[in-house]
Amino acid sequence: MMLASLLGISQICAAATHNGSATSAAVSGVVRDAQGTPQMGALVELVGANLTIVATAFSDDHGRFLIPAVDAGKYQIRASAAFFMPTLKNNLRLVSGSQTIVNLTMSTIFEAANWLPTQRRRADEPADDWKWALRSTANRPLLRLVDPEDGISVSSSSESSQRSVNEGRVTMTNGDGTFGEGGMHQSLVLSRTMGDGDAAVLRADVGNSSSIDSPGPSVAVTAGYQRQTLLGGSTRLVTGFQSHPELANGSLPGYGPGFEVMQVASAQRLALGDLVVIDAGTLLEAEKLEETRLRTQPYVRVMVHPDEDFVVEYRFASGHEAQSSEDLDRLKPSITAVADANGRPLGNQGSHNELSVSHKLGDKDVLTVAGFIDRVSYTAIGGSGILVRSDLQQTGIVQDPTTGTFQVAAQGYESHGLSASVMHSITPALSAWGEYDLGTALVSQQGLVSIAALQQSLSKQVTSAASVSLRGKILHTGTSLKAEYRWQPNRTLTQVNSYNTTPEEAYLSFFVRQRLWGGRMLPKGVDAVVEATNLLEQGYQPVLAPDGHTLFLAQVPRGIQAGLAFNF
Repeated sequence: MMLASLLGISQICAAATHNGSATSAAVSGVVRDAQGTPQMGALVELVGANLTIVATAFSDDHGRFLIPAVDAGKYQIRASAAFFMPTLKNNLRLVSGSQTIVNLTMSTIFEAANWLPTQRRRADEPADDWKWALRSTANRPLLRLVDPEDGISVSSSSESSQRSVNEGRVTMTNGDGTFGEGGMHQSLVLSRTMGDGDAAVLRADVGNSSSIDSPGPSVAVTAGYQRQTLLGGSTRLVTGFQSHPELANGSLPGYGPGFEVMQVASAQRLALGDLVVIDAGTLLEAEKLEETRLRTQPYVRVMVHPDEDFVVEYRFASGHEAQSSEDLDRLKPSITAVADANGRPLGNQGSHNELSVSHKLGDKDVLTVAGFIDRVSYTAIGGSGILVRSDLQQTGIVQDPTTGTFQVAAQGYESHGLSASVMHSITPALSAWGEYDLGTALVSQQGLVSIAALQQSLSKQVTSAASVSLRGKILHTGTSLKAEYRWQPNRTLTQVNSYNTTPEEAYLSFFVRQRLWGGRMLPKGVDAVVEATNLLEQGYQPVLAPDGHTLFLAQVPRGIQAGLAFNF
């Protein structure tokens, strides 16, 4: 035994002498996929502080790699392979005369997407790992365009830089839906990564309602493109058009022209070394009911990384839909359509200023504290119930008769608030969240009132909200999920921290995407999808229509959709 040990030590010393000085460092490990299978031929790169590649190695048939004889110091190590998302570990410290073991796990493109609806980007968002590393976009996915129902990521790696990757998905869902989302929906997503690393996504969605009142199908088409720029930055352009003839307001006889919206959004991200990231852009939007309204929504986001465990972020936004370049990922944003009594669209343009500080607590927890000031010109209040034509003519409500929901404009207000959140990583792919918000919301102070007198019955009130959620993926079962319960007082009709929550976040909601394993009975790449919002129908408040029947207002009316997704 002693002889074998001495021989082993002599071999290591001989290798060190052959490859470099005895005081140099080495790093080794195993490259695996998300299921734990070793990956042969993966490119492993050791990246220095100035983002230069210090050394490279390829994994063998057992997934093992070795990078010997490098100077001691602080590095990043990156693994990449064809059809896998690049993975990177930061803050790797190599010590003279020792060999550090680092095991790397890579996920495929579809595994990395997690098939979850995107969240509003927050300062504590752990999935946005570039925030903590602030590394060049060459080391992360080049394009991530995701909408509330579907998600797809496109990336390139060093080894696959000369090949193009094409992917697609067809999704079919049906249910009572939310505002503007009723009936049967068929959507197609196509993505392409070019050989130079640029990428593009095209999405088309057609919704057919079974209601006899619907004048035609809804259509949504969006195209997105992203290109790498110098200094580790990127430029993104997204254009979209939606037509919803089923949405009606009552300023014209008959059914009305419906609702149409055209959007053109651009974003530019610039990384200044490892310290600062600047993200700025503009959303140009044209909305049409009986009249057309044009508006622009510029935003700017500055993130400073003073050390390994802290992120300080400042955000300014003039609209809810575009607050960062990641918000352009939502290919089909939630429909907000409110109008005055003459059918003129009323935008929710305002201003949002936020300063936040995030702190990593160990390897699994992130704590974020933020303060914000909001000014909102108009806000939309949702409701459920069927209105007759005379109701629409008197109130300026925009109705979706296919789902029995409507939206009505409410007065603007100003809010000064605080928020705190904690994220805990249960597994590398699954996280638990807790959040508390203190701010201003519109509250119905009176009892049963008519919808025409709604404005006079509303007042702004300082109140709080709290939520717990579970987000991520269970790798062993192939289940992607987002389950959340967000509470705030029942009489509130708007969200306490509206710029940091999506419209569907209210009370009990969940999204589940389950990979179906049918053997020979089902083709590969088939997922079952179920999405529910406000499942327990909480927070409903009665209000009288002009003809005397009862309607119900709610932050988010209940909605359920389910279907199948086919990936190819």
